[in-house]
Amino acid sequence: MPLSKIIAIANQKGGVGKTTTAINLSSALGILEQKVLLIDADPQANATSGIGILTKNEAYSIVNLFEGDIKTQLCVLDTHSPNLKIIPGSIKLAEIEINIKHQNLNQLKTALETVKNEFDFIIIDCSPSLGYLTLNSFVAADSIIIPVQCEFYALDGLRRLLSTIKRVKKSFNSNLTIEGILMTMYDNRLSHNSHVINELKTHFKDLILKTIIKRNVSLSEAPSFGTSVFNYKINCEGATNYLNLSQEIMNKKTSIKQSSLGKKIPQILKETEDGISIKCSIKDENLETVKTFSLEDKNYYKLIGCSKNKVISQLGLVYNYLHSDVWMYRISYKTRLFRKNFLYIYFNKNKVDHIKLRRFKFS
Repeated sequence: MPLSKIIAIANQKGGVGKTTTAINLSSALGILEQKVLLIDADPQANATSGIGILTKNEAYSIVNLFEGDIKTQLCVLDTHSPNLKIIPGSIKLAEIEINIKHQNLNQLKTALETVKNEFDFIIIDCSPSLGYLTLNSFVAADSIIIPVQCEFYALDGLRRLLSTIKRVKKSFNSNLTIEGILMTMYDNRLSHNSHVINELKTHFKDLILKTIIKRNVSLSEAPSFGTSVFNYKINCEGATNYLNLSQEIMNKKTSIKQSSLGKKIPQILKETEDGISIKCSIKDENLETVKTFSLEDKNYYKLIGCSKNKVISQLGLVYNYLHSDVWMYRISYKTRLFRKNFLYIYFNKNKVDHIKLRRFKFS
């Protein structure tokens, strides 16, 4: 089993898509057959309710990890999403941050030691602040995703956040890096959205993730049904965006060449010291359109024995990673709420060894 990667999703500025990203990135990684643990470290517990779990019905939560009174395994709950488990949040987290007497910034890291090797990814939805809970998350994490809304105030607080990350890296977690800055709520009808992206790319360059999350109604509606966008409306553009993001994160994990983005933080802080003006414009991002297929149109078992090039010619690459041995396609066939279909293709020596047609049923 590959080593677990712990990713904190953080931004002290509210309304940037932090919890939306935590829920849907975790769900997308699970759909792509990664074992995922979502940790709700926000006192508002929106990630918990957004995945369909009522905190008042749960005896254990992340609060127990900070109090250190039970084993971490007892706090891990199943969800209705494939391969996704959660350690739920609680409003009582706010009391811990206020009443903490002896701040132990290694509390969360220590609590995760006994379970982290059971997962490929651990995603932490951080509190919208830079207090004790968020610092604990940074110390426990391997990297940080920073969601930034495509608006003129996108840089408000970003400098402070980068400065905090730099201090944590220096004093508590020398291995901490920035997974990437994620542009969210992009609307191609608004010209200033493109201006913001262009300016951020100019100043932050390699820190900007390639995937852009477009503004999508289904992303906003899904939490009210206690589910991810994939269970709510899998054919929407928001689902496509987060599947692309999950594949990008998986590719970064398996990449042989890993750059330590954390070394660039001091230079970034220096360059942005006097602020950034929004003045440039760029063309709209040409985001990849995800194809869907019908079981009535394709006999997928004919793919067995085919090369990857042959599969691409038949189905396209979509959001799959060329060098991965497991590819996934979504299939539209009598699609209903809480009942989705997926085609998994397994390769051996770059040829299709076997396939699975899977239907997940959610209660």
